[in-house]
Amino acid sequence: RRGCRVGIHPPRARPTRARPTRAPPTLARVTALRTVARAVGALLLVPAAVVAWEYAWTPVYHFPPPRPFAGARWYNPYEAPLGAVWRAANFHAHSAAWGSLTNGHQSAAEVRAAYRRLGADVAQLSNYHLIDSTGADSTFIPTYEYGYSITKTHRLALGARGVNWLDFPLGQSRDQMQLILDRLRATAALTVINHPVMRHGHTATDLAALGNYDLIEAVSSYGDSPAEWDAALSSGHAVWALGSDDNHDVRRADLLGRCWTMVLTTSTRADAVLQALKAGRQVAVRGAALTNDNALRGVAMLGDTLTVTLERVARHIRFIGDSGRELADVRDAATARHVTGAGDSYVRIVIENAATTIWTNPVVRWDGAALPDPRPTLDVAATWALRLGIIVLYGVVLILARTLLSSRPHPS
Repeated sequence: RRGCRVGIHPPRARPTRARPTRAPPTLARVTALRTVARAVGALLLVPAAVVAWEYAWTPVYHFPPPRPFAGARWYNPYEAPLGAVWRAANFHAHSAAWGSLTNGHQSAAEVRAAYRRLGADVAQLSNYHLIDSTGADSTFIPTYEYGYSITKTHRLALGARGVNWLDFPLGQSRDQMQLILDRLRATAALTVINHPVMRHGHTATDLAALGNYDLIEAVSSYGDSPAEWDAALSSGHAVWALGSDDNHDVRRADLLGRCWTMVLTTSTRADAVLQALKAGRQVAVRGAALTNDNALRGVAMLGDTLTVTLERVARHIRFIGDSGRELADVRDAATARHVTGAGDSYVRIVIENAATTIWTNPVVRWDGAALPDPRPTLDVAATWALRLGIIVLYGVVLILARTLLSSRPHPS
């Protein structure tokens, strides 16, 4: 105890551990790290600069105002040549491609065979930016799906003579959409707007303004697009409907044969099918396993009276006019008639059966000579004014960047 107070102990000294010291980075190591950082930055900067320049260099278009179909006569797409019969077709399906980087699970042969087993007379492949001719026969139409935009702004090129690669991957303005459609029209027999409602890839306003496309995927496994189609028709665009499976896995019965197209054609040869599609001699169908529970026997236009005849009684036969307005609904009938009015520029028909829904193409007013084909025109002055402004802006940014990088702090 010797002079120490009871209960009080001197604090114990904590042993100290020597912290390892890190050697400062050598000049060679710092230089190597800086080199790697610059290389990575350059690798990221180059594609970013290319994409930025691509967006900036887009031409400017003048889009014509909407002009509904007009004329004293009616164009009826179902006035078919002698010997034409209905053929089941699917134009949008994917096989394994690009080393299975894209979403397709079977070979081209397996995809075609799956549709043949269901009874398809025409079964096309539409891989992304790839024309697959594996197992091609007389029905083969060179086809591919265009687009790798995150907004799913995709198109289908039918009768393609080559593959276009230019796209705007981060989203597209209407001018950029039109540029792509112009490029596709130059290298394909027919151009299709794919699944417009998917991620709002194409809005109704877009389709009313755009031109240079022939067909719209109005019936799709990824959503039907009646409003978008009616917007195009109401603006005077004679575009016809397709029904497409957009299948990526034929092993799944629930995904196979849900949406398809019936083509009224004299032959399954590629040229005959393309000719029928261009004329509008097809219907889009939603159902299951490519099975029809009704069939279209005829669409006739006599004077101002539109008559549709079916093989069997349908639950509903709806007549749809401008802006998607329902003009009439005939129930539980195999034949239906509608007398068009002076304000009707087109009339299409939706037939609802027990297991399927059939969408016909419209009869449209015309002059008897040629269907309207409204196309946006290039605004040369606005295009080059924009481009020159962008060049000046790029120059200013480069000068400022160089000035900032070359500036050195003054000694105090």
